[in-house]
Amino acid sequence: MNEMSAKGFAFSNFAFGRYTFTDCRPGEYIYRLELLEKSPKNPESQKYLRFLEESGVELVSSWIKFAYLRKKAEDGSFEIFTDSDSLLQHYRRISMLWLPFIFIWATLCITRLMIGLDQLNGGEGDFILTLFLLGLSVIFTAVFAYHWNKLRKKTKKLKQEKRIRE
Repeated sequence: MNEMSAKGFAFSNFAFGRYTFTDCRPGEYIYRLELLEKSPKNPESQKYLRFLEESGVELVSSWIKFAYLRKKAEDGSFEIFTDSDSLLQHYRRISMLWLPFIFIWATLCITRLMIGLDQLNGGEGDFILTLFLLGLSVIFTAVFAYHWNKLRKKTKKLKQEKRIRE
């Protein structure tokens, strides 16, 4: 979103996996994406979003618990998380988002592996299809685990830095 803003395109909406942009002055906006604790329609989230609005931050779009935020670049820097505790909470919310996907795909891996072993021992079914689905499950599990681990490392590093400062 920030790269597009630098090119003169303002993010205006997200729906069904599609981002929409409109014309703007190059670099007019700074964007941030935040995973809220609750839905943007929840009263607690509404209170938080009103607070952001009072400081010049606009909620451009939302999806599930994600809030797409922007601020005019001329108003200065735009950081949502100004302290390590709020950033750690944000990382925790994102980490908790990845875990169910890892669990689901890992379960599919085990299931497909068991089906494949049964087919090798004379069971019925298309072994090639099972092998393909197993490979696909392994790939998705690895992708989700990679992103979760990357976030875990960021969290660990931030906790170490916080301990040093205290």
